Amino acid sequence: MRLTLVPLMGPFHLRYPAYNVVTVRDTVAASNPEAIVTTVLRTKDFDTPAWQDTLELALPHTVIPWAKKQKLPVHGVFEKTPDETAFNDFKRFANEYPVLKSKMNSVESLLRPLQTLLEQSLTLVRIENEVIPLLHDYQQEREKTFEDGPATDWLHQRVRVMAQTILELPFERMVVLASAEHLPFLQAELEDKAVLEPLPKVEPTEESRERSLLDFAFRVDVPEPGNLIAKLRTINNIEAKYHVANLLVANNHVAEALETLEEASHGDFSEPYYLPGYLLARLGQLYDLTGKRDAAIRAYKGVRALSYTPKEALETSEAGLKEPFTGH
Repeated sequence: MRLTLVPLMGPFHLRYPAYNVVTVRDTVAASNPEAIVTTVLRTKDFDTPAWQDTLELALPHTVIPWAKKQKLPVHGVFEKTPDETAFNDFKRFANEYPVLKSKMNSVESLLRPLQTLLEQSLTLVRIENEVIPLLHDYQQEREKTFEDGPATDWLHQRVRVMAQTILELPFERMVVLASAEHLPFLQAELEDKAVLEPLPKVEPTEESRERSLLDFAFRVDVPEPGNLIAKLRTINNIEAKYHVANLLVANNHVAEALETLEEASHGDFSEPYYLPGYLLARLGQLYDLTGKRDAAIRAYKGVRALSYTPKEALETSEAGLKEPFTGH
């Protein structure tokens, strides 16, 4: 069995132009797998659209849609904690006893270099060579200090089960998309039982460069919005128009924002996965800001009618149905 372990960095992909969700997908594709495996979901989770609420944005954004187009099987091997309250209970308990609290603080201090590192714009190479080793040292020290149990949320035990599940899958060549938290123990559990392939080098593409610009637009509060809007307008897709509208309204150009988003809504805005809910919710708000309440209500109800809507978009639409959005 040959495995390529690809790290998932959650929302940090939005901040890493050299390792964004397009780069993750391209890394998976370059590995030429027979099947896709992830440690952050269970196979049965894919039965309902709600799986897209995962914090691992690369999965719903690029990887799983790509895998479906390639007709590749997708397996989730996530192993739940045996006690969902024990980890937080331990932390509360430890804070009440000075000796235990001191040990916990000493272990947690190992995360400080990691927190500093994560604030930088990281590449896949740096994640592999710097982030994962720091996590490894932290997890080893935590387990050495407290054993694998409530203090670790049974991380080692759970990853051991995940590794065994992977080894039992009937494929010779797989990509395993693992959360950074899972990777240190996962590597240790698999290295003597399977061939761990080196991560392929993926060159930047026009799509990945555009993705970086779209990710940057999520911040809205940017130093030179006019320059960013001009760059976004060179990207010929609906998502770019959505971001242009957001930047326009953030800079008090409501009428132009509405015109831009209305134009976008007349096209196919079914992808990426988050866009239908966010676009319709924002469209409703812009209708409210321009005194078009009936149109706003239709847009908000459109959010309700979607098969999948991100939680924030649904909350926005529900609030808009109760009372008109005023911008405050």
